[in-house]
Formats: sequence, structure tokens, C-alpha cells
Amino acid sequence: MQRRKAVAALVWFLCGMAFAQTGEKQGSQQIAELGTCTLASGQVILDCRIGYRTFGTLNSERSNVVIVPTWLNGRSEDLLPLFGPSQSPQRLVDTSRFFGVAFDAFGDGISSSPSNDKRQPGTAFPQFTTEDMVRAQYRVLAEVLKVRHVHAAVGLSLGGHQVFAWAVLHPEFIDLAVPIVGSPQATNFDRLSKQIVIDAIESDPQYKGGHYQKEPVLKLANEIGVQMLTTPLYRNAEAPRSQYREWLAKIEAPQRQDANDRVWQARAILTQDVLHGRSTEDVARSLPVRFLVIVAAEDRMVTPGPALAWAKAVGAETYVSHGECAHLIMSCDAAAVQERVERFLSAPVSRSADR
Repeated sequence: MQRRKAVAALVWFLCGMAFAQTGEKQGSQQIAELGTCTLASGQVILDCRIGYRTFGTLNSERSNVVIVPTWLNGRSEDLLPLFGPSQSPQRLVDTSRFFGVAFDAFGDGISSSPSNDKRQPGTAFPQFTTEDMVRAQYRVLAEVLKVRHVHAAVGLSLGGHQVFAWAVLHPEFIDLAVPIVGSPQATNFDRLSKQIVIDAIESDPQYKGGHYQKEPVLKLANEIGVQMLTTPLYRNAEAPRSQYREWLAKIEAPQRQDANDRVWQARAILTQDVLHGRSTEDVARSLPVRFLVIVAAEDRMVTPGPALAWAKAVGAETYVSHGECAHLIMSCDAAAVQERVERFLSAPVSRSADR
């Protein structure tokens, strides 16, 4: 029996080192084929695939994993500046110490999405939640990367929503959680902001009920999204009044993301709620995960109240950014965020289920 356990442990270690040390895999796009993913609704994604990228080296104890899920309409390629072995303006995960894993969320056009699914394309694709995203990512760690424990989960915006879901769904699997401009439960204002964008997309004549042949431009939805992301001061500083037309043209320009993908991800945020009828205090205090909660005071995309209430319930360290960039917190307050996140990830870990 002892020999069998030793062999199993060696296999786990060698698999992890193979992933960590293969040069061409450092930060490159990878796809995990998971077969069927069953969603909370009971529906299934038939050919379920999750995109991911890895950075750094998995240590011998397999205890230095930091995961970072993508934000709304983001992809893992957008997360590249957050990882690195050397200090940089945007880095949050020091890959000279940690093994970083960036995840593509459902609906980003890389992982299973309405835009890329061949058996369930477009409007036939099932609606997912942030918790469905996390369950699939857990399978990548456990089944593909052979990771049995995670040091920390860090995420911005929709990535922050997923961090709260990680803590609730897999509290014994992660030690630290850092939601940045994320929320455990979408407020009515948060939901309204997503509903307006959804309505703007669905009411566009080019959208055609999701059955478009050519990608719609969606000028109105793009304008609304830009207006909600920051404060007026931040937007007013982007261009002089005399260049309004040029500035507006950039805002209205077609986005990278497929229109159905945008709708499906926005709907996932509409249902964001890791509390499921329980109080913030009951849920937050029941978890052994330690939190650093970072919010933006002027955030119009994710109002900070629920995240701050969570932090208060568990006595978590908090940082409230007052930068003019608001939800785009890394655009004007990256240094403050970076300092707190890197210090938090480097501190000794202590876990307690008793609050």
C-alpha cells in the first residue's frame, strides 16, 4: 500500500512538472477538452472546452498555484501583463514564486461559447452561470493539470465574481481569495447595467435575434459599455472637446467579441449570486478561505456594497480605490492594487473555519 501511494504521488508530481517545464507551454494558449459539462440548470455543454495558459513552475509540494479567471468580454491573452517573474506596472502574480493559471471563461470565444460551438451553435448554446465557469475550471486543474490545491484565486470584474464562486464552491481547495471590483451578488444597479447592454444588442436590427450571418456593429451597446466603465472625469480627459467625433468613432467601433457571446456572459452576471438565499454573514463566515477585497468607490459596473459587506463579515483586508478610472482600476490605480495583492499572496497562510 505504501509503495502504491508513493508511485501515485510520483505520477502526480511528474505530470505537474511536465506542464510547468515545457517551454512552448509557458503562457501559450492551451485547450482542455472536458467532454460533457453539466450546468447548474441541468443543461449540458456537449463538447466542453476550456482555454487556459500557465506561467512559472509548479513547486515540489504543489502548493504555489495562483489562478486568474478572465473579466467580462476578456480572454486569457488579455491577462498576460498580470503574470511575470520581474516587477512590471501591471503584474499581480510573481511567476518566479508562483505557478500561474489564467482561465478563459465560458462565452469568451476561446472556451465553449455560442460563437465557436459546432454542435450547439449560436442561440442553441445553453445559458451558463459564473458557478458553471468555476466548476469547469476546477476540472481543468484536477483532471488535466493534476493540481490538488490552490494557493490563491485572483480576478477582476467577472473574474472577481468567479473568485467569490471559487471560495464558496471549493473552500477546501483554495487558501486565499482576491476579488478585485467583483461581487458575491449582483445588485439591482449591476443587473440594470447589464440588462441595458443586452437590450441594446437584442434590439439592434443587425442582431436578428441572434441569427446574424455578419457580425453586427452594435454601436449603441458599445457606447453604453464605455459610459458605464469609468467616471466622467476619466472619459473627459481622453480627448479634447474638438475631437469628439474621432473619439466617438473609436467607442462605436466593432468589438472583438461575438454578439451572442457578449449576451451570454452578461446574462451570467445577471444571475451572479453565491449566497443562494443565505445571508452574507452566514456564507462568508462559514468559509476557511482568507480574503483581500478590492473595490472602486465610483464603480458603475459592479457596485462595491456587497463585496464590502462580505469583507466586513469576515474582517478581511480591504482597499477602496478612489481613482477616476473606477471599474477600470488597473488603468489608474495599478500600483496600489499591485502592492496589496503581491503582499497578500506572499504572507503566510492561516486557515480557520471559525469566525
